Amino acid sequence: MARKPADPGAARGAEHVYRMLRRAILRMELTPGSDLDELEISARYEVSRTPVREALIRLGSEGLVQVVRGRGARVAAMNLFDLRDFFEALDLLQRAQTHLAALRRSDAQLAAIEAAQDAFEAAATARDVEEINETNCAFHLAISAAAGSSHLHDSYERALIEGMRVGHVSFVEHAGHETRLREHLAQTNCHHRELIAHIRARDAAAAERVAADHVDLFRDRIVATVLTPDITRAIRTDK
Repeated sequence: MARKPADPGAARGAEHVYRMLRRAILRMELTPGSDLDELEISARYEVSRTPVREALIRLGSEGLVQVVRGRGARVAAMNLFDLRDFFEALDLLQRAQTHLAALRRSDAQLAAIEAAQDAFEAAATARDVEEINETNCAFHLAISAAAGSSHLHDSYERALIEGMRVGHVSFVEHAGHETRLREHLAQTNCHHRELIAHIRARDAAAAERVAADHVDLFRDRIVATVLTPDITRAIRTDK
């Protein structure tokens, strides 16, 4: 007996719920640690519980939702005191993936990285916080894809997505300080262009150095806009 094709309407429903919940989580409209009620979400988006469950499982795979068997789902917690661990992981993963990308990238992958940077520059020019966050993540994921390491890619993607939550908060804080935001975006664009140049030249060591500087730029932005002095001192110890 031929297998019936999946319901395209259900698939579209799951995709819509996924995108809306993901956006709300990244924008901190859904508080870290808050419960996610399947019935309430179903009613809000006018879908059955099946696409809601599929969306929650997908968000769980990205580390944005915690699904506990028998206890439902909740938005993943975000503890600022854990940022030292986060930045250690991001630094190691970003340097490794950028290094490998410079050695292994294809011409098509380099073109994809360049296209992702064009999208980021457009978002930065428009000062669109959500698009800045999304396109920056897409740029680094394009580099990661060129590295050709699926295990590292999965870990790096989770770190980048977690960074988007913190990043959104810091961009909102920056929004009231146009000069500081403009300077930060200019430096980010500079780093991105340097990364592209080194990856194009297959200079892995230089690409890795810029990748490390880029993590420092992100960390300094978080220190300047999000953290209290006590947390700041803890994170920067032994740097």
